[in-house]
Amino acid sequence: MKDMEIDRKCAPCKDGRGRHHATMLRPTLVVLLLSAGSAHAGEFHFDPIAADPTVFSLDDAADAADPTDELAAPRAHLAAEAFDYEPYVIGASDFNGITLVAGGVCWNWFVADRVSAGVFAEAMNVNQVGENAFGVGVGVSMRWHFIQSEKFSLFAEIGVGVCVFDSPVPSDATSVNFTPRAAIGANFAIDATTELSARIGWLHISNAQTGEQNPGVDTLAFALGLQFAF
Repeated sequence: MKDMEIDRKCAPCKDGRGRHHATMLRPTLVVLLLSAGSAHAGEFHFDPIAADPTVFSLDDAADAADPTDELAAPRAHLAAEAFDYEPYVIGASDFNGITLVAGGVCWNWFVADRVSAGVFAEAMNVNQVGENAFGVGVGVSMRWHFIQSEKFSLFAEIGVGVCVFDSPVPSDATSVNFTPRAAIGANFAIDATTELSARIGWLHISNAQTGEQNPGVDTLAFALGLQFAF
């Protein structure tokens, strides 16, 4: 009787263990079958990316999320060795009785990506107390496009020129003057080879102490231009 009681108590345990062993055998059999099949095809390697194409590495995620790749290379218009020419107009005032308008053309060569060196020629008309003056001049400039996107760029510019007037500018100075300038501006793409340029900054006129007097003129200047790549 005691043996029968032990058998009855152990029967559920035996059944449970039997079911547990059967459950354990199933994945084991699958692994054995896969291993047997791979013996003919070479060593088996588990590749989670090949098994599930939705799985990708952290490097792939970083590359997909990096928005700077497109911006790393400049637009063709701003790339090294590119050339363009820009007809432009300038309006400026010192807010103290002197205003001027000017027009010219600048030829730009990109010495590096987003950095251009230019030469310009311009004509300038100065309205001032006393006799107005008209002059022509030439100069050089440098421009750096420090921010760019697909359709526009922001730039900083510096330059200097020399201008010969038919009357002294200002009226108590000399007729040969230097025209240093600095500005910040933006280019807006119109098409693949044409861009609208707008800038605002400082334009100075003085003889750089080459005359008996050098009163000089400091103006706030605004310029618009069209750049054509070639």
